[in-house]
Amino acid sequence: MAERKVAYQTFQHQADSGFVVTAPSLERLYIDAALSLTDQLSRLERIECRDRKTIQISGESREDLMRCWLNEVLQLFERDQFLSHRIVFNQFDGKRLQATLWGELYQPLRHGHVIQPKAVDSHQIEMGDKEIPEPHFFAKVRLSSK
Repeated sequence: MAERKVAYQTFQHQADSGFVVTAPSLERLYIDAALSLTDQLSRLERIECRDRKTIQISGESREDLMRCWLNEVLQLFERDQFLSHRIVFNQFDGKRLQATLWGELYQPLRHGHVIQPKAVDSHQIEMGDKEIPEPHFFAKVRLSSK
């Protein structure tokens, strides 16, 4: 996928926050959702492409795959201190994906303080698609802080 600026909207819901992202394809939706989540941890413009990680996951449905995908992005940060800046899917069929993520290890002075959300549960994700005004997919993701 060609790189483009990730655009998303944030929202507050009681003690939780979250984001809504739209994309012209389902594949782009998953990429942009992961980059939006990373941007919530540390601004994307502060992250450089120094290291690479490859992951492979699967899910029972689009929503389950999104949940597993976003949780894997969170786990990469929690386990490896890895922040993604660029993502390319090597395989994607709506139920499985294999991705290469470029980014770098978290550096507090450059990336700032990170408030990491808890794992994303299925009930925190809404997904769909619309034909008007032009075809696009959307995802609304609620994030709970630890």
